[in-house]
Amino acid sequence: MEHGDRGETGSTTLIAAAVIAAFTALTLVMVHITAGVLDRHRAQVAADLASVAAATALWFGDDACSAAEKTAVRNSGGDVLDCLIEGTDVTVRVGVRDATARSRAGPL
Repeated sequence: MEHGDRGETGSTTLIAAAVIAAFTALTLVMVHITAGVLDRHRAQVAADLASVAAATALWFGDDACSAAEKTAVRNSGGDVLDCLIEGTDVTVRVGVRDATARSRAGPL
């Protein structure tokens, strides 16, 4: 090793640490974005299933909003935020973590 190379000792370690930190930050951002997308999908699926269950319950004379709540909890751990009955149609809004989704169902 020559005397001129001593000033660069450890620079590879610093560059590697910076690259690892950037990769870790990017990975965490991607995980956060992916979790949000999955929550939105889960909320939509729960809302769709809950509205169909509620409309079916209403058709048979049962408590529509109770059926919606049970269905949302069982299928994605979602919470029914709103349940509105308009004639024979039922509109349900479901929340899963920070995501919400709305769905409407009724007889054809």
